Parts: sequence; C-alpha cells; structure tokens
Amino acid sequence: MTARTYGSVHEALRRERGSAVGKPCAAPGCGRPANGWGLTTRPTSFSAKAGSALGYSTDLDAYAPLCASHNAQRDHGGDWHSCPRGHVRLVWGTTNGGHCRGCRREWSREYNARQKSRRLAGSTPEPGTITEQNGGQS
Repeated sequence: MTARTYGSVHEALRRERGSAVGKPCAAPGCGRPANGWGLTTRPTSFSAKAGSALGYSTDLDAYAPLCASHNAQRDHGGDWHSCPRGHVRLVWGTTNGGHCRGCRREWSREYNARQKSRRLAGSTPEPGTITEQNGGQS
C-alpha cells in the first residue's frame, strides 16, 4: 500500500463516499448540515502545512461529515466533550472558529498579566539610577 498524504486521503473519501456537504453533522446532538469530511478520532499521521503540524488519519473510517463548528473543534484538539486543557465544551462553549472560550479566557488573563508585569518592570529604575521617582536616591 502506498503512503497516503492529507490530500490523497480526502480525495479517496470523496471518491468512495462522495461529498459530505449537506449531510447531517455526525457530532452528538448536532443536526446542522456538514461542510466536509472531518476526523473524529485521534490523528495517526502528521504533515507540515504552512509551518504548522497537520494531523490526519489514513483510515477512511475515521472520518465523518461535520459542520464547520464541530470540524473546527476537532481540529483544535480535545474530544466532543472537553478541550485539550480540560474545559467542558458544554459549560464554556466555543467561538465561531471552534476555539474553547475557557482557553480564550485563560489566554487573555495570562496575556494581561504579562503585559502588566512588563509595564511594572519598565517603571522600576535600575539599581544605582538617580531619578525623580526615587527622590534622588539610588
């Protein structure tokens, strides 16, 4: 058997199963129309695309029709119920791009803390520096 690439796997899916567009989404509790074939299991192969790792499987049974939202959720990791960091998707929800809102919130808090730390670090004079802020003391 020849090695399959990401593109050849999707070509084989379309050839053997046809287009997934318009079929019902296979995600639990979702009935929206699918926009394509999506990986529903863990990836077994990886390739580089635009400088980032792209996970896929050579097993055609690992794909199902998925709507844009659920396809994005699966692409960003985790499972149907939780994101890679462990946030429950039903509780936190996801953005239109499939990112976990809990992860976005954590990222925002971490970013703000880094920015605050940088601002405070910039306002502290170096030891031995005489400034108006320290009253001429070093």
